[in-house]
Amino acid sequence: MNIAFFGASSQIAKGLIKKFSRSKANNLYFFVRNKESFSIWLVEKKLSFEQQQIKTYDELSDALNIDLFINCIGVGDPAKAVNMSSTIVSVTQQYDEQVLEYLALNPSTKYIFLSSGAAYGNIFSAPPEDYLPISLDMESTKSSDMYAISKIKAELAHRAKPQYSIMDIRIFSYFDSETSLNSRFFLTDALRSIQEKKIFITSNQNFVRDYIGADDLYQLILRLTSRDNLNTVVDAYSLGPIDKFSILEMLKKNFNFRYEFTESEVGLNATGSKGHYFSKNYCAKNYGYEPSLSSAGIILNVARTLLSR
Repeated sequence: MNIAFFGASSQIAKGLIKKFSRSKANNLYFFVRNKESFSIWLVEKKLSFEQQQIKTYDELSDALNIDLFINCIGVGDPAKAVNMSSTIVSVTQQYDEQVLEYLALNPSTKYIFLSSGAAYGNIFSAPPEDYLPISLDMESTKSSDMYAISKIKAELAHRAKPQYSIMDIRIFSYFDSETSLNSRFFLTDALRSIQEKKIFITSNQNFVRDYIGADDLYQLILRLTSRDNLNTVVDAYSLGPIDKFSILEMLKKNFNFRYEFTESEVGLNATGSKGHYFSKNYCAKNYGYEPSLSSAGIILNVARTLLSR
């Protein structure tokens, strides 16, 4: 199968590339802005490849005979989301439309679009259990709304083309060994404090998150793409979410981790406050998806890997 990764240099794409590379039946194409740095990563990971598999976005052509697109273009770091807030909608649309143009000429090609739980809008005082009307002002100019709006607009464009196999996966929180400790997430900030032997300062406000990793995301993609003529959206979820206070105690128990609470808001919140950022919409099970790990299990596994480097 010929598989094209858009945004192949993103952290989430790298985890998937390692999974898809295991099958000799897969021929992978990597679309990136910087070919040189990405080829260095492939060498470091000991992934066999030919130079012509690495392409810039303007090198997409019908001659590649793509069977599956996986669009991982997005903002994997809240710090980047802040800087890109004014352009994130147009950038998302630009690359999405490039894939849709390919589908128009090659209607049998399947398309996985990595969306976000943020596409639910401002509803995270409790986890969603069903797909609801959009609860976000689509004309908003707030920087914290731009990421969600970019995903919502893409999903709406996909549902408007039911003749194509387009599957949007809403990811809430993702954690993998390809996650950079330099990125500005709650977990990476906490692990960096362990690495630097510093006390981690965090607000005294709790929250709940659901983390999945490359294994379960890979499984979900395989389940969805095994179906023909599927145009839908599904939520990604683990065996169980975890709250912030439990994460702190788990890190304290398993690592040399020290933390203190403050009443002030700490960290970077680029996409708005989300107290319960996870889903109870388990429609992915209808396609055979069965998560293998809980959020706690994923956090521990990845933390041990990242801190051992």
